[in-house]
Amino acid sequence: MKNKWGFLRETSEQARKAGIDKDTGIHRTGLDEYLKIIFPNTDDWIHDKMIGKVDGVLYRSRPDYRSESLKLIIEFDGLPHYQKPDIIQKDERNTKMYESLGYKVIRIPYFIQFTNKAVKELFDIEIKEQLFDETISSMGVEGKNTPAFLCPAGIQRMAMEFKRFPEQYETNLKFMQSQNDEYQTGTEYFINEYKKAPNKTYKQ
Repeated sequence: MKNKWGFLRETSEQARKAGIDKDTGIHRTGLDEYLKIIFPNTDDWIHDKMIGKVDGVLYRSRPDYRSESLKLIIEFDGLPHYQKPDIIQKDERNTKMYESLGYKVIRIPYFIQFTNKAVKELFDIEIKEQLFDETISSMGVEGKNTPAFLCPAGIQRMAMEFKRFPEQYETNLKFMQSQNDEYQTGTEYFINEYKKAPNKTYKQ
């Protein structure tokens, strides 16, 4: 039976446009669809809208997903969030700002898929239904999304975040090594960064 849960994209519309992954034959699934099963009783998600005025101060930041009932902000951090130092700095500032306004902030790295273990780690929620298959890699030379294509700060950020998801680290590392292209994967360098990374959540 085909698993209905595919590679994560920010929205269902983006997932539809991306279509089927030509290497794996797996489709994409919008974060909004995943949120329906993770938070089945929450229906006040606001997507890509300014926070607006809080206590007379105008906040122009546009979180990917925001729930006022949960006081939760979820950001999907795509490839540029690991390639560009200015974006990494902006993520840090925004996270601190959101937290100062009373929100819990969860950032979803582009290389992490919503497996059952990942959902438990991120949201502390157990889903009975089988979600994404953790044995499938989401990184590779074809997508130009390996450590070789990231800036130094992005590699360090990736290494620290992967510590929370060791199964997905091993899956992606094994696949990238099988591609036998160190120039475009950067696996040897990344392994050293992973070993040095602390065993804790990457804190923006």
